[in-house]
Amino acid sequence: MFFLQKPSAARAQAFLEGQQRAAFSYAEPGATRLETGPAGYHLDRHRIRLGEGQEVFERACTALRCWGPFNLGWVSLLTPHATFEAGTTLMLCIRHFGFYSLIANRLVYVLEEPTRFGFAYGTLEGHAEQGEERFLVFTDEQGAVFFELFSFSKPRHPLAVLGTPLVRVLQAAASRGYLNAMLSAVQNAKKVLE
Repeated sequence: MFFLQKPSAARAQAFLEGQQRAAFSYAEPGATRLETGPAGYHLDRHRIRLGEGQEVFERACTALRCWGPFNLGWVSLLTPHATFEAGTTLMLCIRHFGFYSLIANRLVYVLEEPTRFGFAYGTLEGHAEQGEERFLVFTDEQGAVFFELFSFSKPRHPLAVLGTPLVRVLQAAASRGYLNAMLSAVQNAKKVLE
């Protein structure tokens, strides 16, 4: 949903309520569990090294549980107190190209394993794109801690089809922002503990 000015809290709440009843806009919920992704989509994978050791892993898990990747200037999470569990709907407000967009995504699954922690969310019927994105913190065999984004997407709305090159630029910018926000959250958490 597009707006020429930042949507009011009432308008955002009405959008969220409608999206909480919406179905996924794609046929493959949970497909980010597969490392290859489904055919017919743009596949994207981005990764950043956060540090090493159990303390870094725990700080990264805490940052992710608190929606740390969404702490960007042009992307705002409007549901910061959302529960970290499958079925939760997150709402984002994105400021781009002189207008605002409200988008909602639903958590498809949550991963909580000794060396992997994260979630995937999928687009809902009101989204201009369709697909899924996984946000994952993991530790490799040497103890290095990484944050990785893995997604598959394709345009759904006619404007998104026409604007595919611009959409891909925004997706890449958001991915860079999410990676840097997580790195910053982990580094700032370390400073607080010192």
